[in-house]
Amino acid sequence: MRGEKYRVLAVASPFPVSGGGLRALRSLREYVKYYDTSLVIPWSSWDDKDTLRDSIVYLRDLRNLGVELIGFSKLPNILYKVCRILSPRIFSQLIPLTLPGMVKCEVLPRDYDAIVVLHECLDAVYTGRILAEYFNVPSMVLLQLPPFYGSKERFLNILKALLLWREFRSNSKVEEVILKIEALAREVTIEYMSKYRIGGMLRKYNLIISISKAIPIEMGSEWVERIVPLDPGVSLDDEDLLLMKSIKMKVKDKEDYLVFGGRPEAGKGLIEALLVFKQITRYKSNLKLFITGKISKELLMRIKMICKKLGIGDKVVFTGFIPRRDRFEIVAKAKLMLYPSHIDSFPYAVLESLHLGTPVIAYRIPALEIYYGGISSVELVDEWNLESFTVKAIDILEKGVEVIEPPKIKSWDEIMNEEVRIVQRLVITGKST
Repeated sequence: MRGEKYRVLAVASPFPVSGGGLRALRSLREYVKYYDTSLVIPWSSWDDKDTLRDSIVYLRDLRNLGVELIGFSKLPNILYKVCRILSPRIFSQLIPLTLPGMVKCEVLPRDYDAIVVLHECLDAVYTGRILAEYFNVPSMVLLQLPPFYGSKERFLNILKALLLWREFRSNSKVEEVILKIEALAREVTIEYMSKYRIGGMLRKYNLIISISKAIPIEMGSEWVERIVPLDPGVSLDDEDLLLMKSIKMKVKDKEDYLVFGGRPEAGKGLIEALLVFKQITRYKSNLKLFITGKISKELLMRIKMICKKLGIGDKVVFTGFIPRRDRFEIVAKAKLMLYPSHIDSFPYAVLESLHLGTPVIAYRIPALEIYYGGISSVELVDEWNLESFTVKAIDILEKGVEVIEPPKIKSWDEIMNEEVRIVQRLVITGKST
C-alpha cells in the first residue's frame, strides 16, 4: 500500500466570480483531503485584473488548505494588448484556437501521478494536454458545458440569439449590419475551430467526465460513447437548502411580478424574455419583471435602452448584485420564472425556483428536458417559439400550478465522493475502470 498521498496536478481557474469557477473550487477543496494537490492557472484568467483581484481570497484559502499554486500558462504579452482593443472573445478563443503553439506554460518540475482539468475551455484543455505529455502521466478533463455542438440546429439557435442581441443594441441599420456580420463570422469560425482543436485535444485524454448527461448529447454521438457523466455533477448547498426552505415558509402570497432566471446575456435568452414579457403585459398590465445579478454600467444602459424601445422601460426592475437571501426572496415571491436559455448543462436557477415554490417556463433544450422534463411545474417549449412561450406563461399566471416539487438529486457529498473515486482510479490504472 502506498505510504504517501498521490500527487494530482489540477488545471483550473477556481474563482467563483468566473464561469465554472465555483465548481472548480469545490473540486480542489475536496481533492486536497485525499491528494497532494497542486494548481496551474490557464491563460484566460491573467488579463482580467478585476477577477484576479476579487479572487485572491480564494487562492489564499486554497493555499491554507494545502493546495499549492505552482505555475500558469500564458499567451505572448503583445496579444493581450492587441486583443484587449479588438474583443475579449477574440483574445480568449479565436486567436489561441488558430495558433495554439504560441502558448507558454511555466510550472515547477515535480513528479505527478495525474493531470486533472476542471474546465472545458480551450485554455484549460490545451494547458492540461501540454502538462500530461510533459510529465507523461494519465489525464482527465471535467466538462461543465459543451465546448462545441454536434447539432447544427442547436448551434444556429444560439447564434440567432447572439444576432438578435446585436439587432436590438444597434443605433442604426448600418451599425446593426456591421455587428451582425462581425458576430456571424466570429462565432461560426470559433465553433468550427473548437470542434477541430478542442475535439482533437479531448481525444488524447485518458478520461472525460461531465457534470451532466446533457453535455455529451449536445456534443454529438461520438462523445456520448467517450464521456462519463456524473448525472448530475452539481447540487445545492445544505446551507442554501435550509435558507430556501425558511424563505418559502415565510412567503405567504405571490406578488405581481415575474423574474428572469438567467444571467443578463444573449445566450440565456434575455431579449426573448423581454419580448415575451412585453406580450404578457398586454393581458396583465400590472406585472413587472425583475432581473437580478451584477450588470456593468454599459450593459445596463444598453438593456434599459432596449426596454424603452419595447415600451416596457417602466416595468423592468434591475436589482444589481444582491445577497443570496435577497435573491431567493425575490424568486419566492414571483409568480413565474422566465428561463428561455439556449445554453445550459444543469440549470441551478430552475432548481432554486422550484425549491422556492415558483413555477418555471423554459426552452426544451437537452439540459432542461433531461432533468426537468417530467415535472408539472416546469413548462418547456421549443426554442424560439415565443408565441407558445407567451401563451403558456399566461396560462400559468391565470390558473396557477397545483404542486411545485423539485427533482431529487444527489448531494454535494455524494458527488464529490464519486469524483474523488474516479480520480483515484485514474492515478492507479490510467483510466476510469
